[in-house]
Amino acid sequence: MSIGAQLRASREARGLSLDAVSHTTRVQPRILAAIERDDLSEVPPRPFGRGFVRAYAREMGLDGDQVAREYFAQFVPVSVMPEDLPEPAPVPSRARAFPPVALATVGIAAGLALALLVGRTWTARPSQATAQPVGTSGSSQAAAPTDTASAAPPAPTAPAAAVTAPPAAPSAPLAIVLTATRKSWVDARADGRRALYQILLPGSPQTITADREITLRVGDAGALQWTINGRDAGAIGRPGQVREIRVTPATAATAK
Repeated sequence: MSIGAQLRASREARGLSLDAVSHTTRVQPRILAAIERDDLSEVPPRPFGRGFVRAYAREMGLDGDQVAREYFAQFVPVSVMPEDLPEPAPVPSRARAFPPVALATVGIAAGLALALLVGRTWTARPSQATAQPVGTSGSSQAAAPTDTASAAPPAPTAPAAAVTAPPAAPSAPLAIVLTATRKSWVDARADGRRALYQILLPGSPQTITADREITLRVGDAGALQWTINGRDAGAIGRPGQVREIRVTPATAATAK
């Protein structure tokens, strides 16, 4: 029997309704029902979700801390709350030694060095006038005129900086791009379906599209910058703030 089913059985054995337990624990009945169903998608992210499970267990006369640990331990890693997601796997040492910015810098320097080398080599070539043989009469042979425009090598162009242009805005009625300035968790739904449920790290922007609405629940809202249909909306909230937002095509131009 799952932990949620055990809590429901304990409640029913005491003859208590969800409303009665909600009154004493101050946890909404719908969240208590989700805990009993082991429906983690409807349980708020930790630490809130853990606190709700702990309060429910204590009301049933159980060890709240132990029950909370066992409750969340029964889910596979992909279903844990955002705060408990593992950090990304470390990058191999050889790749770590050359981050994208360093690679772009090396590419630019190499391109400039090549351009300088080509320029010097061309300048050092002897002129065609000195290379002409001298005739028997003692006067130099007349050289055929050359088109300097066609003879000159193409001007070396500086290599393009390896900076990726921002992706074009999707064609969906709603498109939100989230960019983290420090670690922050996001629970996003597009048209009622879960679209994103993870910890965002700096340098990993995420795009969410929808036809009717996008709802966001974020932790440390001040660490998240967002654009709405290409419009820069700044930070989602204040540092450390947990915020819930709903954006529709009608509010996309003014949401902030």
